[in-house]
Amino acid sequence: MEQNNHDFSIPQRQPSVAIGIILIKFFRMTIKAMWPILVSLVIGRRAGSTFDDIILYVVIGFAVYNLLGSILTYFRFYYYIKDNAIVLDKGVLKKTRTNIPFERIQTINFSQNLLHQLFNVVSVEIDSAGANKSEISIDALRKDEAIALRDYIMAEKKQLIEESGTEEEKSIIADKSPSDLLLHLKPKDLIKVGVSQNHLRSMGIIFAFVFTTINEITDNISDFIADQLGQYESYVVNNTLFAFVASVVLVTVISFLFSLVNSILKYYDLKLWLSNNGLKLVRGLFNREEVTINKNKVQMVSWSTNPIRKIFKMYTLQIAQASSTEVNAQKSKINVPGSYKHQISKVINMVFPSEYLGAEAKHFISPLIKLRIIFFYGLIPSALGLSTWFLIEEAAFYFLLILPLSFFLGRAYYKKRSYEINEELIRSNSGIVGTENMLTQIHKVQAVRVNQSWYQRRKQLATIKLYTAAGELSIPFISLSEALQLESFILYRIQTDKREWM
Repeated sequence: MEQNNHDFSIPQRQPSVAIGIILIKFFRMTIKAMWPILVSLVIGRRAGSTFDDIILYVVIGFAVYNLLGSILTYFRFYYYIKDNAIVLDKGVLKKTRTNIPFERIQTINFSQNLLHQLFNVVSVEIDSAGANKSEISIDALRKDEAIALRDYIMAEKKQLIEESGTEEEKSIIADKSPSDLLLHLKPKDLIKVGVSQNHLRSMGIIFAFVFTTINEITDNISDFIADQLGQYESYVVNNTLFAFVASVVLVTVISFLFSLVNSILKYYDLKLWLSNNGLKLVRGLFNREEVTINKNKVQMVSWSTNPIRKIFKMYTLQIAQASSTEVNAQKSKINVPGSYKHQISKVINMVFPSEYLGAEAKHFISPLIKLRIIFFYGLIPSALGLSTWFLIEEAAFYFLLILPLSFFLGRAYYKKRSYEINEELIRSNSGIVGTENMLTQIHKVQAVRVNQSWYQRRKQLATIKLYTAAGELSIPFISLSEALQLESFILYRIQTDKREWM
């Protein structure tokens, strides 16, 4: 079994640099598991307790534990190929052997952090059909060796399918069409992506970090802020408007820069290739990822935009793959920002049957949703705000501004909330300021649930939820009879469709 001068039939270890990578991995796991103890020790020291020696012993203990763990893990880790399967032997106290036949392998993905890039190695994850998580994960392989391993496995898998695969599998591997570069984010595109990010979320992250740091420095945040700002008190009182505007501008600029830097680090040199068999995504500056997306594993495709992205005519494309509850849900969802409408159309046409992608009639939800939004997001907050009149007097009337805002929110949500359905596909449309669209095939739905709240029971309304292996699609506030008809139709289509969901 020799391919590209690599004999994978011989059990072999990872390169020696893997010890350092495993050590860092062990260190992160230890910190994540024991951070409350470490924090309590640090706080005890800060409070004047005699914990210096204890902290030193704990740090030394962690270092020795992680070093021994990484070395033993390295020497007890072997991988090789035997009988048309990749085999992984590992374990320190408990030895395990994982054996994955080639025909069950779905994707082989690479990733590189800064240390990987420095030593020209990659982390390898091998996913198989029906697995709860990556069945085989190799912390470090030389890049040329990893590519040779992937090419060899895929070539052998292709040969096995040609000999004993289904007609659908044979038609997929028979496709010789080359991969087309569909999307490449250049520097100007990255800037557009950074500008159009959710800056409110960035602002929240920054505030959380700042206040957490201050809390570690001092026991009383309010006294600390008062001491720092006390010298500017008279100026702020006399220049309230200027201070407010300056604060808003400063926070906005910091949030914008945070979003921009985060976008550049995460999506640097993003490239998306498209073929009839699936997609391939490469992205990242310090953490470089190479992800293969198998066409059959895609469960849902969604695309969203916001007012700023609309100016650039850009969308964020999300491709949701099959996963389980044991896997991080976000990890199974691949985000591709900076996508244009024609690029999204190409992805949709690759994943879903093109003959069913025509425009369908839009079915809107009940207009009673507007009253619910006005009640919960307008009347109740306004009433609570007015109840503070005895504390802040006339300023309490500013809370009444929430009421017209809730009218706008209710109207915008109702106008954009709809769904479209045919014999093959179901699409959900939603949004308030921006828009979001989700599309999935009916035969990939694994469960259907019709829910009714107390209010919905009174009004003969219901919410229907469709569960796939990549998440759920929800249609709220439709009539009960419509929800039951949808449920019956979808279950009928699932039972009569003989195709596999993955």
